[in-house]
Amino acid sequence: MTLFCSDVDGTLLDHRRTLSDRTVAAIRAVRSAGHAFVLCSSRMPASLEGLERLCGVDPAPLIAYNGGLVLRADRSVVTDVPIAAGDAREAYAVCSRLGLHASFFAGDDWYAWGPDEWTEREATITAVDPNAESAHDYVASGRVDTQPPHKVMAMGDPALVDELEAALAGRAGMVTYRSKPTYLEIANAGCSKGDGLQALAGELGVDLADTVFFGDNHNDVSAFEVAGTAVAVANAVDPALEAATAVTAHHREDGVAEYLEDWLASH
Repeated sequence: MTLFCSDVDGTLLDHRRTLSDRTVAAIRAVRSAGHAFVLCSSRMPASLEGLERLCGVDPAPLIAYNGGLVLRADRSVVTDVPIAAGDAREAYAVCSRLGLHASFFAGDDWYAWGPDEWTEREATITAVDPNAESAHDYVASGRVDTQPPHKVMAMGDPALVDELEAALAGRAGMVTYRSKPTYLEIANAGCSKGDGLQALAGELGVDLADTVFFGDNHNDVSAFEVAGTAVAVANAVDPALEAATAVTAHHREDGVAEYLEDWLASH
């Protein structure tokens, strides 16, 4: 069995931010041939499950939060690496000082800063609504200590996001990803997509040589470094293209589907 694993945004989704019919058909064909196809993203599980339902009736494993939460098909936990509560509180304090929106994601709970444009945009992209409690409630109530987040997403003016990134750079327990100029994703430095891929491959009994990972961004490079085959879409950033062992078409041209179709035809 080959384990195919794909990043979502900028890699697997089309221009409508969903799975094209061609991509769904290719994923189903791979699974019907006895192989695994798993979504791997910085998104929360609930958002990935919405996409997963397009691919078939039976649930599949998921790698959420850039490898911070790896789930089996029955949603039991393989690995769980949240941000330390003290680091999460520091991120909240800096965002409060700078006036940046910060969303805190813990498992399938999303605590948004408030009902602003950033919350609305994230809800539209992920097709998930935030909890009734805000990020402020989450921190003030102490829930941040008992249910620490797997991801903090800070959003706002690029210059302020620069300040936040610089302020957190000295904290060894945190890693940050600049997914776009206005977005900074914060996670535990002890997890990565590469770690998530290794954990899931081990769980499924698949040799890493028999894994294929699709990606486009900086946070996909760690998975490229451990996968048997690393496939970048044509729109990938330079570090991902340089780390890839193969390049497929642009995500808006169904690059992942094209690769899967060719792979099945040759196997």
